Amino acid sequence: MSSTDSKLFQFAMGMAKQAVALDQAKRYAEAIPKYTRAAEILLDFIRFNKNPKMQQLCTDKISEYVSRAKFLSSGGKTVRRSSGVSSNIKKIDAAKEAIDTKGEAPEEGPELTEEQQKIRDSLVSTIITEKPDVTWEDIAGLKDCKQAMREAIVLPIMKPDLFKGARKPWKGILLFGPPGCGKTLLAKAAANEIDSTFFTADSASITSKWLGESEKLVKELFQMARERSPAVIFIDEIDALAGTRGERSESGGERRIKTQLLQEIDGMKSTATQRVLVLGATNRPWDIDSAMLRRFEKKIHVPLPDLEARDQIFKINTKGVEMAPDVNFRELSQITQGYSGSDITNVAREALMRPIRDLDAEGKFTADSQLDVRTVSRNDFLESLKRIKPVISSNELAQFRKWTEEFGS
Repeated sequence: MSSTDSKLFQFAMGMAKQAVALDQAKRYAEAIPKYTRAAEILLDFIRFNKNPKMQQLCTDKISEYVSRAKFLSSGGKTVRRSSGVSSNIKKIDAAKEAIDTKGEAPEEGPELTEEQQKIRDSLVSTIITEKPDVTWEDIAGLKDCKQAMREAIVLPIMKPDLFKGARKPWKGILLFGPPGCGKTLLAKAAANEIDSTFFTADSASITSKWLGESEKLVKELFQMARERSPAVIFIDEIDALAGTRGERSESGGERRIKTQLLQEIDGMKSTATQRVLVLGATNRPWDIDSAMLRRFEKKIHVPLPDLEARDQIFKINTKGVEMAPDVNFRELSQITQGYSGSDITNVAREALMRPIRDLDAEGKFTADSQLDVRTVSRNDFLESLKRIKPVISSNELAQFRKWTEEFGS
């Protein structure tokens, strides 16, 4: 068993262990999704691992976990079952039936070669096995971006029957904007909401120092996504992989990776039943090759937070900590015009640390001491603002505005 396979298997076992603990504590409503998630991860594991003994072991455990989840959510215990859990159990049942019938995990295409299996082993870590805990409500502002993401990703996967004929879902979506404005958070929120396989890749996970290996990694990543359709492939900092071709610094290997990406994103090897969406994110959209930009049919600008969003970001990042009466988030929001969401988060964290820092400076911070921590004051935030400045310059913002007018939406 490869190290990456082992990690996936151990993750499933850890999830099952949590389910059993919750079950024994009679917290059945919390145990059910843990059981089904463990079964789902094991299904992914046996798709990519061809060891017959491991496949049989995993199949037995899948049966055990699904049976227990069904028992808890139907006649065994009085538990309110969500539609998402019901859907997951049905999918697992269908996959397990295919395994029982054929004696192996359902898989499209020819038997994998040893080389393909090795490549897939190295890509297992790109699969998000546990849904992110980020929701749309956790992201301040960006109303238009959220709606665009729902229309492009969530709705077509949730209701594929509505996207037929001329109403085709997007194949490629590009999130662009200044750093620290929520592009990755938007991707995580989408992954949280959809019932599909979510792959997250970057230049480190799909490039190799060996000649020809990177193209195979890209090809196999997309093939795995097609087999687990519907699927989303999120490529962060895609400009690092898809820079303008023909530059002097470009090597032959880099050019081949771009060519392979272009072919895969273009859908040359996909079918109508194999729904794969590519979601890219970048802070430098002008560095992306024009042919690659054409593959991203939908381009979504993720801008700096506006006044209302800045106010909300301050509230989110100070939740649970007592504020002094003189703290006015609206005032702070007006002061921080030009700050990114990440900048404001850092300002808030610095301000929250100042009362702790004062206690430490006074020598009161000992393991057995009873500490009376003062509230966070307006001055704490003002001092924090002196230390932390926005990282995005006016020239960069002007460049984003110009590029958005020409290419964005």
